[in-house]
Amino acid sequence: MKKNVLFIVIDSVTNDVLFNKSNSKKIAPFLSKLREESISGNKMYSEAPYTEAALMSLLASVDTMDNGGYMERLKNSKCVLEIFQKHGYKVFFNTYYPSIYPSYMVKGYDERKYIEGFQFAQLWEYRLKYFTDIFANGKLTKEEENMLVCMLEDNFKAWIIYLEKISTNNEETIMLNNCIDIADIQDNIKLLNDEYDIFKKNKHKYLENLLILKEEHPLFKIKTYKMTDKVHNTDVRNIVMNKYKNTFKKIASLDLKYNLLNNKLPLKKAFNSALKRDFFTTKGILAGYKNSLFDKDLYERIGTNYDQFKAQRSFYTVSQELFKWIKSNENENWMSYVHIDDAHYTESFFTYDTNNINIIDDDFNRIDNYLNNIPKDYKGSIAYDLSLMYCDNIIKNIFKFLENENILDNTSVIITADHGFSYYFSPVREKYVISSYRENYNVPFIVYDKNIKHNMIKNYCSTKDIPATLLDLANIPIPKDFKGKSLTRYNGDSYALLEYMGGGCPDIKRRPIILGVRTDNYDVVMDIYINKKFDDNIIKEIYDIKNDPFEHNNLVNNKNIKEKIQKELRILKKRYDEIINENEVQK
Repeated sequence: MKKNVLFIVIDSVTNDVLFNKSNSKKIAPFLSKLREESISGNKMYSEAPYTEAALMSLLASVDTMDNGGYMERLKNSKCVLEIFQKHGYKVFFNTYYPSIYPSYMVKGYDERKYIEGFQFAQLWEYRLKYFTDIFANGKLTKEEENMLVCMLEDNFKAWIIYLEKISTNNEETIMLNNCIDIADIQDNIKLLNDEYDIFKKNKHKYLENLLILKEEHPLFKIKTYKMTDKVHNTDVRNIVMNKYKNTFKKIASLDLKYNLLNNKLPLKKAFNSALKRDFFTTKGILAGYKNSLFDKDLYERIGTNYDQFKAQRSFYTVSQELFKWIKSNENENWMSYVHIDDAHYTESFFTYDTNNINIIDDDFNRIDNYLNNIPKDYKGSIAYDLSLMYCDNIIKNIFKFLENENILDNTSVIITADHGFSYYFSPVREKYVISSYRENYNVPFIVYDKNIKHNMIKNYCSTKDIPATLLDLANIPIPKDFKGKSLTRYNGDSYALLEYMGGGCPDIKRRPIILGVRTDNYDVVMDIYINKKFDDNIIKEIYDIKNDPFEHNNLVNNKNIKEKIQKELRILKKRYDEIINENEVQK
Protein backbone atom coordinates (compact mmCIF):
# COMPACT_ATOMS: atom_id res chain seq x y z
CA MET A 1 0.00 0.00 0.00
CA LYS A 2 1.33 3.43 -1.00
CA LYS A 3 2.13 5.98 1.69
CA ASN A 4 0.49 9.38 1.84
CA VAL A 5 3.07 12.14 2.09
CA LEU A 6 2.66 15.49 3.83
CA PHE A 7 5.36 18.10 3.22
CA ILE A 8 5.19 21.22 5.42
CA VAL A 9 7.53 24.16 4.82
CA ILE A 10 7.42 26.96 7.40
CA ASP A 11 8.95 30.06 5.87
CA SER A 12 11.88 31.64 7.72
CA VAL A 13 12.61 29.38 10.69
CA THR A 14 15.99 29.24 12.39
CA ASN A 15 16.69 25.87 13.97
CA ASP A 16 18.48 27.31 16.99
CA VAL A 17 15.43 29.39 17.87
CA LEU A 18 12.81 26.71 17.33
CA PHE A 19 14.74 24.18 19.39
CA ASN A 20 16.46 26.49 21.86
CA LYS A 21 17.40 24.38 24.86
CA SER A 22 15.92 26.73 27.45
CA ASN A 23 12.75 27.55 25.56
CA SER A 24 11.84 24.92 22.97
CA LYS A 25 9.35 23.07 25.16
CA LYS A 26 7.46 26.33 25.59
CA ILE A 27 7.40 27.65 22.01
CA ALA A 28 7.33 24.28 20.22
CA PRO A 29 6.18 21.58 22.65
CA PHE A 30 4.64 19.38 19.96
CA LEU A 31 7.55 19.56 17.52
CA SER A 32 10.07 19.03 20.32
CA LYS A 33 8.31 15.79 21.27
CA LEU A 34 7.89 14.77 17.62
CA ARG A 35 11.65 15.05 17.11
CA GLU A 36 12.12 12.31 19.68
CA GLU A 37 10.17 9.92 17.42
CA SER A 38 11.63 11.03 14.09
CA ILE A 39 14.73 11.50 11.96
CA SER A 40 16.08 14.94 12.76
CA GLY A 41 19.26 16.89 13.45
CA ASN A 42 20.74 20.30 14.12
CA LYS A 43 22.89 20.67 11.02
CA MET A 44 20.40 21.00 8.18
CA TYR A 45 21.30 23.94 5.94
CA SER A 46 19.46 25.72 3.20
CA GLU A 47 21.77 26.79 0.40
CA ALA A 48 20.18 30.24 0.14
CA PRO A 49 18.54 32.65 2.62
CA TYR A 50 15.81 33.80 0.22
CA THR A 51 12.68 31.83 -0.68
CA GLU A 52 12.85 31.79 -4.45
CA ALA A 53 16.53 30.83 -4.45
CA ALA A 54 16.03 28.26 -1.69
CA LEU A 55 13.26 26.50 -3.63
CA MET A 56 15.79 25.34 -6.21
CA SER A 57 17.13 22.75 -3.79
CA LEU A 58 13.94 22.23 -1.82
CA LEU A 59 11.76 21.22 -4.76
CA ALA A 60 14.15 20.13 -7.51
CA SER A 61 17.16 18.79 -5.54
CA VAL A 62 19.67 20.96 -7.40
CA ASP A 63 22.20 23.45 -6.11
CA THR A 64 21.09 27.06 -6.10
CA MET A 65 23.62 28.24 -8.69
CA ASP A 66 22.91 25.43 -11.12
CA ASN A 67 21.47 26.76 -14.35
CA GLY A 68 22.80 30.21 -13.50
CA GLY A 69 20.48 30.45 -10.53
CA TYR A 70 17.45 30.79 -12.79
CA MET A 71 14.35 28.75 -12.11
CA GLU A 72 13.38 29.39 -15.72
CA ARG A 73 16.28 27.21 -16.84
CA LEU A 74 15.34 24.23 -14.68
CA LYS A 75 13.14 22.70 -17.35
CA ASN A 76 15.30 19.62 -17.56
CA SER A 77 15.01 19.07 -13.83
CA LYS A 78 11.97 17.53 -12.27
CA CYS A 79 9.94 19.21 -9.56
CA VAL A 80 9.22 16.64 -6.87
CA LEU A 81 5.49 17.39 -7.05
CA GLU A 82 5.40 16.45 -10.71
CA ILE A 83 7.15 13.14 -9.96
CA PHE A 84 4.55 12.27 -7.33
CA GLN A 85 1.72 12.99 -9.72
CA LYS A 86 3.26 10.83 -12.46
CA HIS A 87 3.33 7.97 -9.96
CA GLY A 88 -0.41 8.13 -9.37
CA TYR A 89 -0.61 10.52 -6.42
CA LYS A 90 -3.18 13.26 -6.00
CA VAL A 91 -1.23 16.41 -5.22
CA PHE A 92 -2.32 19.40 -3.13
CA PHE A 93 -0.23 22.54 -3.53
CA ASN A 94 -0.55 25.55 -1.24
CA THR A 95 1.76 28.52 -1.48
CA TYR A 96 2.35 32.16 -2.32
CA TYR A 97 1.38 34.07 -5.44
CA PRO A 98 2.18 32.42 -8.81
CA SER A 99 5.17 34.61 -9.72
CA ILE A 100 7.45 33.01 -7.16
CA TYR A 101 6.71 29.58 -8.61
CA PRO A 102 6.96 29.70 -12.42
CA SER A 103 4.36 27.47 -14.00
CA TYR A 104 6.72 24.63 -14.94
CA MET A 105 7.75 24.26 -11.29
CA VAL A 106 4.20 23.44 -10.28
CA LYS A 107 2.96 21.23 -13.10
CA GLY A 108 2.42 18.34 -10.77
CA TYR A 109 -0.66 19.32 -8.82
CA ASP A 110 -4.34 18.45 -8.81
CA GLU A 111 -5.43 21.32 -6.62
CA ARG A 112 -3.68 24.58 -5.84
CA LYS A 113 -4.49 27.24 -3.26
CA TYR A 114 -2.74 30.56 -2.84
CA ILE A 115 -2.36 32.47 0.41
CA GLU A 116 -1.64 35.69 -1.48
CA GLY A 117 -2.86 37.35 -4.63
CA PHE A 118 -0.84 37.93 -7.79
CA GLN A 119 0.35 41.28 -9.05
CA PHE A 120 2.65 41.87 -11.98
CA ALA A 121 4.57 44.42 -9.92
CA GLN A 122 5.94 41.56 -7.82
CA LEU A 123 7.46 39.79 -10.82
CA TRP A 124 8.75 43.10 -12.14
CA GLU A 125 10.42 44.24 -8.94
CA TYR A 126 12.17 40.96 -8.17
CA ARG A 127 13.17 39.82 -11.65
CA LEU A 128 12.55 41.98 -14.71
CA LYS A 129 13.45 45.45 -13.43
CA TYR A 130 17.08 44.42 -12.97
CA PHE A 131 17.56 44.12 -16.74
CA THR A 132 16.18 47.53 -17.77
CA ASP A 133 19.50 49.38 -17.48
CA ILE A 134 21.37 46.48 -19.07
CA PHE A 135 18.97 46.61 -22.01
CA ALA A 136 19.15 50.41 -22.27
CA ASN A 137 22.94 50.19 -22.53
CA GLY A 138 22.73 47.58 -25.27
CA LYS A 139 24.35 44.86 -23.17
CA LEU A 140 21.51 42.35 -22.89
CA THR A 141 22.84 38.99 -24.12
CA LYS A 142 20.90 36.57 -26.32
CA GLU A 143 20.97 34.03 -23.49
CA GLU A 144 19.42 36.55 -21.08
CA GLU A 145 16.85 37.61 -23.64
CA ASN A 146 15.73 34.01 -24.20
CA MET A 147 15.53 33.41 -20.46
CA LEU A 148 13.37 36.53 -19.92
CA VAL A 149 11.03 35.54 -22.73
CA CYS A 150 10.68 32.12 -21.09
CA MET A 151 10.00 33.82 -17.75
CA LEU A 152 7.24 35.99 -19.24
CA GLU A 153 5.56 33.06 -20.98
CA ASP A 154 5.54 30.94 -17.82
CA ASN A 155 4.00 33.76 -15.83
CA PHE A 156 1.42 34.62 -18.49
CA LYS A 157 0.16 31.04 -18.35
CA ALA A 158 0.09 30.92 -14.55
CA TRP A 159 -1.56 34.33 -14.29
CA ILE A 160 -4.33 33.58 -16.79
CA ILE A 161 -5.21 30.32 -15.04
CA TYR A 162 -5.21 32.13 -11.71
CA LEU A 163 -7.54 34.94 -12.85
CA GLU A 164 -9.93 32.60 -14.63
CA LYS A 165 -10.32 30.44 -11.55
CA ILE A 166 -10.97 33.49 -9.36
CA SER A 167 -13.59 34.75 -11.81
CA THR A 168 -15.53 31.48 -11.59
CA ASN A 169 -15.26 31.33 -7.81
CA ASN A 170 -13.42 28.06 -8.21
CA GLU A 171 -12.77 25.97 -5.11
CA GLU A 172 -9.06 26.10 -5.87
CA THR A 173 -8.82 29.78 -4.93
CA ILE A 174 -11.48 29.95 -2.24
CA MET A 175 -9.06 31.28 0.36
CA LEU A 176 -8.55 34.33 -1.78
CA ASN A 177 -12.14 34.74 -2.93
CA ASN A 178 -13.08 35.90 0.52
CA CYS A 179 -10.85 38.93 0.20
CA ILE A 180 -10.94 39.74 -3.52
CA ASP A 181 -13.17 42.31 -5.13
CA ILE A 182 -13.89 40.56 -8.43
CA ALA A 183 -15.85 43.41 -10.05
CA ASP A 184 -13.00 44.17 -12.44
CA ILE A 185 -11.69 40.62 -12.84
CA GLN A 186 -13.32 40.09 -16.25
CA ASP A 187 -11.78 43.30 -17.57
CA ASN A 188 -8.42 42.16 -16.19
CA ILE A 189 -8.75 38.79 -17.92
CA LYS A 190 -9.53 40.47 -21.26
CA LEU A 191 -6.56 42.83 -20.89
CA LEU A 192 -4.25 39.99 -19.92
CA ASN A 193 -5.36 37.75 -22.79
CA ASP A 194 -4.95 40.64 -25.23
CA GLU A 195 -1.42 41.21 -23.97
CA TYR A 196 -0.65 37.50 -24.17
CA ASP A 197 -1.83 37.44 -27.82
CA ILE A 198 0.48 40.36 -28.62
CA PHE A 199 3.31 38.58 -26.80
CA LYS A 200 2.87 35.35 -28.79
CA LYS A 201 3.05 37.19 -32.14
CA ASN A 202 6.54 38.52 -31.40
CA LYS A 203 7.88 37.48 -27.99
CA HIS A 204 11.23 39.22 -28.23
CA LYS A 205 9.71 42.49 -29.47
CA TYR A 206 7.24 42.36 -26.59
CA LEU A 207 10.09 41.98 -24.11
CA GLU A 208 11.92 44.93 -25.64
CA ASN A 209 8.80 47.08 -25.38
CA LEU A 210 8.33 46.10 -21.72
CA LEU A 211 11.93 46.99 -20.84
CA ILE A 212 11.54 50.36 -22.60
CA LEU A 213 8.16 51.36 -21.18
CA LYS A 214 8.86 49.93 -17.70
CA GLU A 215 6.05 50.86 -15.26
CA GLU A 216 4.12 52.56 -18.09
CA HIS A 217 3.52 49.19 -19.75
CA PRO A 218 -0.14 47.95 -19.90
CA LEU A 219 0.70 44.92 -17.71
CA PHE A 220 0.95 47.24 -14.73
CA LYS A 221 -2.73 48.13 -15.16
CA ILE A 222 -3.81 44.58 -14.35
CA LYS A 223 -4.77 44.22 -10.71
CA THR A 224 -6.05 41.02 -9.25
CA TYR A 225 -7.17 41.81 -5.75
CA LYS A 226 -7.83 44.43 -3.17
CA MET A 227 -8.98 44.23 0.41
CA THR A 228 -12.71 44.37 1.14
CA ASP A 229 -14.80 44.32 4.26
CA LYS A 230 -15.56 40.65 3.61
CA VAL A 231 -12.44 39.50 5.36
CA HIS A 232 -12.78 40.93 8.81
CA ASN A 233 -15.88 41.72 10.75
CA THR A 234 -15.33 45.19 12.25
CA ASP A 235 -17.07 44.25 15.47
CA VAL A 236 -14.85 41.20 15.94
CA ARG A 237 -11.75 43.24 15.20
CA ASN A 238 -12.73 45.86 17.76
CA ILE A 239 -13.48 43.20 20.37
CA VAL A 240 -10.04 41.69 19.92
CA MET A 241 -8.29 45.06 19.98
CA ASN A 242 -10.01 46.01 23.22
CA LYS A 243 -9.92 42.60 24.87
CA TYR A 244 -6.22 41.98 24.22
CA LYS A 245 -4.90 45.53 24.19
CA ASN A 246 -2.70 44.87 27.22
CA THR A 247 -1.37 41.68 25.65
CA PHE A 248 -0.24 43.59 22.55
CA LYS A 249 1.46 46.19 24.74
CA LYS A 250 3.18 43.47 26.76
CA ILE A 251 4.47 41.77 23.62
CA ALA A 252 5.87 45.08 22.39
CA SER A 253 7.64 45.94 25.62
CA LEU A 254 9.07 42.46 26.16
CA ASP A 255 10.26 42.23 22.57
CA LEU A 256 12.09 45.51 22.89
CA LYS A 257 13.63 44.46 26.19
CA TYR A 258 14.93 41.06 25.13
CA ASN A 259 16.10 41.99 21.65
CA LEU A 260 18.02 45.11 22.60
CA LEU A 261 19.22 44.40 26.12
CA ASN A 262 20.22 40.79 25.68
CA ASN A 263 21.90 41.10 22.32
CA LYS A 264 25.29 39.48 21.95
CA LEU A 265 27.08 42.43 20.38
CA PRO A 266 28.60 45.17 22.55
CA LEU A 267 26.42 48.27 22.74
CA LYS A 268 29.06 50.50 21.12
CA LYS A 269 29.37 48.22 18.12
CA ALA A 270 25.59 48.03 17.82
CA PHE A 271 25.16 51.76 17.54
CA ASN A 272 28.16 52.15 15.27
CA SER A 273 26.48 49.63 13.01
CA ALA A 274 23.22 51.57 13.14
CA LEU A 275 24.93 54.81 12.14
CA LYS A 276 26.02 53.20 8.88
CA ARG A 277 22.42 52.63 7.83
CA ASP A 278 19.04 54.27 7.61
CA PHE A 279 17.82 53.87 11.19
CA PHE A 280 14.19 53.03 10.59
CA THR A 281 14.20 51.04 7.35
CA THR A 282 14.60 47.32 6.89
CA LYS A 283 18.32 47.93 6.90
CA GLY A 284 18.42 49.78 10.22
CA ILE A 285 19.03 48.61 13.78
CA LEU A 286 15.30 48.45 14.39
CA ALA A 287 14.66 46.38 11.27
CA GLY A 288 11.27 44.81 11.62
CA TYR A 289 10.56 46.46 14.95
CA LYS A 290 9.02 49.76 13.94
CA ASN A 291 5.71 48.05 13.18
CA SER A 292 5.60 45.14 15.55
CA LEU A 293 6.87 46.97 18.63
CA PHE A 294 5.47 50.45 18.54
CA ASP A 295 1.96 50.25 17.09
CA LYS A 296 -0.90 50.06 19.54
CA ASP A 297 -3.39 48.81 16.94
CA LEU A 298 -1.52 45.72 15.80
CA TYR A 299 -4.63 43.72 15.00
CA GLU A 300 -6.19 46.50 12.94
CA ARG A 301 -3.01 46.83 10.89
CA ILE A 302 -2.96 43.15 10.15
CA GLY A 303 -6.66 43.13 9.37
CA THR A 304 -7.08 46.10 7.07
CA ASN A 305 -4.25 48.60 6.89
CA TYR A 306 -1.12 46.53 6.69
CA ASP A 307 -0.14 46.03 3.06
CA GLN A 308 1.63 42.71 3.54
CA PHE A 309 -1.50 41.14 4.93
CA LYS A 310 -4.05 42.36 2.39
CA ALA A 311 -4.59 38.86 1.03
CA GLN A 312 -2.71 36.65 3.44
CA ARG A 313 -4.21 33.51 4.82
CA SER A 314 -3.17 32.15 8.19
CA PHE A 315 -1.84 28.66 8.84
CA TYR A 316 -5.13 27.82 10.55
CA THR A 317 -7.11 28.67 7.40
CA VAL A 318 -4.64 26.74 5.25
CA SER A 319 -5.00 23.70 7.52
CA GLN A 320 -8.79 23.77 7.21
CA GLU A 321 -8.51 23.76 3.43
CA LEU A 322 -6.04 20.87 3.65
CA PHE A 323 -8.46 18.87 5.79
CA LYS A 324 -11.28 19.35 3.28
CA TRP A 325 -9.05 18.29 0.42
CA ILE A 326 -7.81 15.15 2.21
CA LYS A 327 -11.38 14.11 3.02
CA SER A 328 -12.39 14.61 -0.60
CA ASN A 329 -9.58 12.26 -1.66
CA GLU A 330 -9.99 9.63 1.05
CA ASN A 331 -9.87 6.79 -1.47
CA GLU A 332 -6.74 8.12 -3.18
CA ASN A 333 -3.09 8.23 -2.26
CA TRP A 334 -2.10 11.83 -1.86
CA MET A 335 0.88 14.10 -1.48
CA SER A 336 0.49 17.59 -0.08
CA TYR A 337 2.97 20.47 -0.17
CA VAL A 338 2.02 23.21 2.28
CA HIS A 339 4.18 26.34 2.37
CA ILE A 340 3.09 28.88 4.98
CA ASP A 341 4.64 32.17 6.05
CA ASP A 342 3.28 32.88 9.53
CA ALA A 343 6.79 32.84 11.00
CA HIS A 344 8.10 35.13 8.27
CA TYR A 345 5.62 37.83 9.23
CA THR A 346 6.13 37.69 12.96
CA GLU A 347 2.89 39.47 13.77
CA SER A 348 1.17 36.26 12.62
CA PHE A 349 0.99 34.71 16.05
CA PHE A 350 -2.79 34.24 16.03
CA THR A 351 -5.54 33.50 13.51
CA TYR A 352 -5.95 37.03 12.16
CA ASP A 353 -8.19 36.05 9.21
CA THR A 354 -11.15 34.61 11.11
CA ASN A 355 -14.28 36.14 12.56
CA ASN A 356 -14.65 33.27 15.02
CA ILE A 357 -13.79 34.85 18.35
CA ASN A 358 -13.46 31.44 20.03
CA ILE A 359 -10.52 30.51 17.78
CA ILE A 360 -8.85 33.85 18.55
CA ASP A 361 -9.45 33.42 22.30
CA ASP A 362 -7.76 30.00 22.22
CA ASP A 363 -4.74 31.56 20.51
CA PHE A 364 -4.47 34.33 23.08
CA ASN A 365 -4.85 31.95 26.00
CA ARG A 366 -1.66 30.24 24.79
CA ILE A 367 0.01 33.62 24.23
CA ASP A 368 -0.83 34.92 27.71
CA ASN A 369 0.33 31.69 29.33
CA TYR A 370 3.65 31.95 27.50
CA LEU A 371 4.17 35.61 28.38
CA ASN A 372 3.59 34.82 32.05
CA ASN A 373 6.16 32.00 32.05
CA ILE A 374 9.17 33.30 30.12
CA PRO A 375 12.41 31.59 31.22
CA LYS A 376 14.73 33.73 33.32
CA ASP A 377 17.61 33.18 30.90
CA TYR A 378 15.50 34.04 27.86
CA LYS A 379 17.21 35.68 24.87
CA GLY A 380 15.37 36.25 21.62
CA SER A 381 12.36 37.85 19.99
CA ILE A 382 9.01 37.41 21.69
CA ALA A 383 7.00 38.16 18.52
CA TYR A 384 9.01 35.64 16.52
CA ASP A 385 8.72 32.96 19.19
CA LEU A 386 4.98 33.49 19.42
CA SER A 387 4.65 32.96 15.67
CA LEU A 388 6.61 29.70 16.01
CA MET A 389 4.37 28.66 18.89
CA TYR A 390 1.34 29.33 16.70
CA CYS A 391 2.76 27.14 13.90
CA ASP A 392 3.57 24.40 16.42
CA ASN A 393 -0.03 24.33 17.61
CA ILE A 394 -1.45 24.14 14.07
CA ILE A 395 0.89 21.24 13.20
CA LYS A 396 -0.27 19.48 16.37
CA ASN A 397 -3.86 19.88 15.16
CA ILE A 398 -2.91 18.51 11.74
CA PHE A 399 -1.53 15.38 13.38
CA LYS A 400 -4.73 15.08 15.45
CA PHE A 401 -6.77 15.27 12.26
CA LEU A 402 -4.71 12.56 10.55
CA GLU A 403 -5.04 10.36 13.62
CA ASN A 404 -8.81 10.91 13.89
CA GLU A 405 -9.16 10.04 10.20
CA ASN A 406 -7.18 6.83 10.83
CA ILE A 407 -4.57 7.75 8.20
CA LEU A 408 -1.61 8.87 10.33
CA ASP A 409 -0.10 5.37 10.36
CA ASN A 410 -0.08 5.43 6.56
CA THR A 411 1.26 8.97 6.24
CA SER A 412 4.87 10.14 6.14
CA VAL A 413 5.48 13.73 7.22
CA ILE A 414 8.44 16.03 6.57
CA ILE A 415 8.59 19.41 8.29
CA THR A 416 11.29 21.93 7.46
CA ALA A 417 11.91 25.56 6.44
CA ASP A 418 13.02 27.18 3.20
CA HIS A 419 15.65 29.26 5.03
CA GLY A 420 16.42 30.77 8.42
CA PHE A 421 15.58 34.21 9.71
CA SER A 422 17.97 36.97 10.70
CA TYR A 423 15.91 40.07 11.25
CA TYR A 424 14.46 39.07 14.57
CA PHE A 425 17.42 37.03 15.69
CA SER A 426 20.00 39.74 16.01
CA PRO A 427 18.84 43.27 15.12
CA VAL A 428 22.31 44.77 15.30
CA ARG A 429 23.98 42.60 12.69
CA GLU A 430 25.99 44.73 10.30
CA LYS A 431 24.69 42.53 7.48
CA TYR A 432 21.64 40.37 7.05
CA VAL A 433 20.90 37.80 4.35
CA ILE A 434 23.91 38.77 2.25
CA SER A 435 26.16 37.03 4.74
CA SER A 436 26.47 33.43 5.89
CA TYR A 437 25.36 33.84 9.48
CA ARG A 438 24.09 30.59 10.89
CA GLU A 439 20.65 32.02 11.63
CA ASN A 440 20.13 32.74 7.91
CA TYR A 441 20.78 29.19 6.72
CA ASN A 442 20.42 26.68 9.54
CA VAL A 443 16.89 25.24 9.39
CA PRO A 444 15.01 22.56 11.33
CA PHE A 445 13.88 19.31 9.80
CA ILE A 446 11.74 16.43 11.02
CA VAL A 447 11.11 13.23 9.07
CA TYR A 448 8.24 11.35 10.72
CA ASP A 449 7.00 7.90 9.77
CA LYS A 450 5.58 5.29 12.12
CA ASN A 451 7.86 2.64 10.64
CA ILE A 452 11.10 4.65 10.78
CA LYS A 453 13.30 4.60 13.84
CA HIS A 454 14.33 7.77 15.62
CA ASN A 455 17.71 9.08 14.47
CA MET A 456 19.46 12.36 15.27
CA ILE A 457 21.80 12.97 12.33
CA LYS A 458 24.95 14.58 13.70
CA ASN A 459 26.52 15.63 10.41
CA TYR A 460 25.60 18.34 7.90
CA CYS A 461 22.58 17.93 5.63
CA SER A 462 21.15 20.10 2.88
CA THR A 463 17.62 21.02 1.87
CA LYS A 464 18.41 19.40 -1.48
CA ASP A 465 18.19 16.09 0.48
CA ILE A 466 14.50 16.75 1.15
CA PRO A 467 13.09 15.87 -2.34
CA ALA A 468 15.01 12.58 -2.36
CA THR A 469 13.69 11.79 1.11
CA LEU A 470 10.10 12.53 0.10
CA LEU A 471 10.33 10.11 -2.82
CA ASP A 472 12.08 7.46 -0.77
CA LEU A 473 9.33 7.53 1.86
CA ALA A 474 6.82 6.80 -0.90
CA ASN A 475 9.01 4.06 -2.46
CA ILE A 476 9.33 6.12 -5.64
CA PRO A 477 12.68 5.82 -7.46
CA ILE A 478 14.93 8.84 -6.95
CA PRO A 479 16.02 10.44 -10.26
CA LYS A 480 19.70 10.03 -11.04
CA ASP A 481 20.10 13.78 -11.57
CA PHE A 482 18.90 14.60 -8.03
CA LYS A 483 21.89 15.89 -6.11
CA GLY A 484 20.41 15.17 -2.71
CA LYS A 485 20.24 11.86 -0.83
CA SER A 486 17.47 10.32 1.24
CA LEU A 487 17.78 11.14 4.93
CA THR A 488 16.34 7.71 5.75
CA ARG A 489 19.66 6.16 4.72
CA TYR A 490 22.11 9.08 4.67
CA ASN A 491 23.94 10.39 7.72
CA GLY A 492 25.14 13.66 6.28
CA ASP A 493 28.48 15.15 5.33
CA SER A 494 31.36 16.99 6.98
CA TYR A 495 30.36 20.36 5.55
CA ALA A 496 27.49 22.48 4.23
CA LEU A 497 27.59 24.66 1.11
CA LEU A 498 25.99 28.09 0.99
CA GLU A 499 25.48 29.91 -2.29
CA TYR A 500 23.48 32.98 -3.11
CA MET A 501 23.28 35.85 -5.59
CA GLY A 502 21.92 38.50 -3.28
CA GLY A 503 18.43 39.97 -3.55
CA GLY A 504 16.57 40.34 -6.81
CA CYS A 505 17.21 38.64 -10.12
CA PRO A 506 20.14 36.22 -10.28
CA ASP A 507 22.77 36.93 -12.88
CA ILE A 508 25.73 34.63 -12.58
CA LYS A 509 27.70 36.24 -15.39
CA ARG A 510 27.32 39.83 -14.21
CA ARG A 511 27.31 39.66 -10.42
CA PRO A 512 29.41 37.97 -7.76
CA ILE A 513 28.20 34.73 -6.21
CA ILE A 514 28.22 34.61 -2.45
CA LEU A 515 29.80 31.20 -2.04
CA GLY A 516 30.37 29.81 1.45
CA VAL A 517 31.21 26.60 3.26
CA ARG A 518 30.64 25.66 6.86
CA THR A 519 32.55 22.93 8.67
CA ASP A 520 32.83 22.18 12.37
CA ASN A 521 35.84 24.49 12.51
CA TYR A 522 35.25 27.44 10.20
CA ASP A 523 32.68 29.37 8.23
CA VAL A 524 34.38 30.74 5.09
CA VAL A 525 32.65 33.05 2.60
CA MET A 526 33.91 34.31 -0.75
CA ASP A 527 32.69 36.71 -3.42
CA ILE A 528 33.11 34.64 -6.57
CA TYR A 529 33.28 36.14 -10.04
CA ILE A 530 33.11 33.28 -12.52
CA ASN A 531 35.14 35.21 -15.10
CA LYS A 532 38.08 35.18 -12.70
CA LYS A 533 40.36 32.38 -11.64
CA PHE A 534 39.37 30.95 -8.27
CA ASP A 535 42.49 32.22 -6.47
CA ASP A 536 41.86 35.74 -7.77
CA ASN A 537 38.52 36.00 -5.98
CA ILE A 538 38.11 37.64 -2.59
CA ILE A 539 37.65 35.89 0.75
CA LYS A 540 35.32 38.27 2.58
CA GLU A 541 34.50 36.48 5.85
CA ILE A 542 36.13 33.86 8.07
CA TYR A 543 34.70 32.83 11.42
CA ASP A 544 36.15 30.45 13.98
CA ILE A 545 32.97 28.56 14.82
CA LYS A 546 34.34 26.75 17.87
CA ASN A 547 35.54 29.90 19.60
CA ASP A 548 33.08 32.36 18.07
CA PRO A 549 29.79 30.47 17.52
CA PHE A 550 27.77 33.66 16.97
CA GLU A 551 30.18 34.83 14.27
CA HIS A 552 30.96 38.29 15.57
CA ASN A 553 34.70 38.31 14.92
CA ASN A 554 35.63 38.27 11.23
CA LEU A 555 39.17 36.85 10.95
CA VAL A 556 39.68 37.68 7.29
CA ASN A 557 42.53 40.11 8.09
CA ASN A 558 44.32 37.63 10.35
CA LYS A 559 47.70 36.99 8.68
CA ASN A 560 47.87 33.31 9.64
CA ILE A 561 44.25 32.33 9.09
CA LYS A 562 44.53 31.23 5.45
CA GLU A 563 46.79 28.35 6.44
CA LYS A 564 44.07 27.04 8.76
CA ILE A 565 41.27 27.02 6.21
CA GLN A 566 42.83 24.93 3.44
CA LYS A 567 40.14 22.22 3.78
CA GLU A 568 37.40 24.83 3.39
CA LEU A 569 39.10 26.42 0.38
CA ARG A 570 39.40 23.04 -1.37
CA ILE A 571 35.64 22.50 -0.93
CA LEU A 572 34.90 25.96 -2.32
CA LYS A 573 37.23 25.38 -5.26
CA LYS A 574 35.47 22.11 -6.09
CA ARG A 575 32.06 23.83 -6.08
CA TYR A 576 33.47 26.74 -8.09
CA ASP A 577 34.62 24.30 -10.79
CA GLU A 578 31.18 22.63 -10.79
CA ILE A 579 29.43 25.97 -11.30
CA ILE A 580 31.75 26.81 -14.20
CA ASN A 581 31.10 23.44 -15.86
CA GLU A 582 27.36 23.32 -15.19
CA ASN A 583 26.85 26.79 -16.61
CA GLU A 584 29.22 26.23 -19.54
CA VAL A 585 31.20 29.32 -18.70
CA GLN A 586 33.95 30.06 -21.18
CA LYS A 587 37.11 31.26 -19.44
